[in-house]
Amino acid sequence: MADSEPVVTDEILSTVLHHIDLDNQACTSLATINEYSDLSGYLKDLLKEINIRDQRRSYEFARDSTEFFTSLVSFNVTKNLSINPCSQKIAERLLDKEIQTDAHYGHLSASGSGHVKKGSFLQFLFREGGKLCYLGVKIEHQSFLDEDDFRKKIGLSIENKIYKACKVTWVGEVPTSVLVFDTNSKPAIYWWREFLELKEVRDDSFNTRIASQEVVKILNSIKKEFPIDHTILRNATIAAFKQNGTMKFDVFIETTFGKYVPDNILLVDKLPNLIRNLNDLPEKKRFDTMFNLVPSEVSFNKKKVELTKEIYISFDEGINDLENKIWAEESASGQKLVVIDSPEGFSKFKLKVREA
Repeated sequence: MADSEPVVTDEILSTVLHHIDLDNQACTSLATINEYSDLSGYLKDLLKEINIRDQRRSYEFARDSTEFFTSLVSFNVTKNLSINPCSQKIAERLLDKEIQTDAHYGHLSASGSGHVKKGSFLQFLFREGGKLCYLGVKIEHQSFLDEDDFRKKIGLSIENKIYKACKVTWVGEVPTSVLVFDTNSKPAIYWWREFLELKEVRDDSFNTRIASQEVVKILNSIKKEFPIDHTILRNATIAAFKQNGTMKFDVFIETTFGKYVPDNILLVDKLPNLIRNLNDLPEKKRFDTMFNLVPSEVSFNKKKVELTKEIYISFDEGINDLENKIWAEESASGQKLVVIDSPEGFSKFKLKVREA
């Protein structure tokens, strides 16, 4: 996503921090500073991460009777999170779900000592662009000794701020828009479904189908002027969408297009604009920036190329290492050739000695 627009936070209304202690199964409210000058900058950095990072996805409330939704409704009435009991209830719900998750999946972690990453839960209520917003963030906290009184205190990590978050924006009196951030390659189900009780706005099949189609449409703009580059980039795009795994759209754009060295030097000047158009696609065409790929939803299967009026070749789209399987050559006499590396087809055609 483009990051040219600054994050504008009108004001922080309130904030509360809870330590989620899985070992002792306790949820403890921690004191936060009353002066919001530094905390305001911290919030702006958090929002910038959520607004521009690839690991974000849109969700909806499963029902308007869930604990999270009803808590949000109460925040519109009592905007001070430190005195609104619902902020404590949300934190306690997170603890409950993390305890359940560790009980079911803790043995699967690399160390075998726990599945859920330890940390604290920070909640903000603020205005952004005049709208009421809520931000709940699972963060790392740090313990340290205060140099003035040598007492143990808790602080927020500046470098490692966030690994799970939920941002909600009100439309009028109703909490409506929900954006979830997760640094895991696959968003944790316990976070968005069990804890927040959300449902996906767009499923993986939709995201795979629409994203792949829209990228190919953008590529069609260079087809006539840069046919070789179009073939290479189209093939690389389809290969990326046909694999199993997670699609992180901004990583895909950077890997496939940002690092691409054009065959035609004239494409160099036009590539930045092409990349900008590609980065704008998720917002314009309404698909998520991170999702699990569903290869069967990619509608591009066979590529047919006319070689002469009598001869065509057809090949599967998304071939790995395409340029070393089919390529063009020009003989010493100026004959233009399309060469196919084909041990299987070699014996089916008359052998002709290549000119020196």
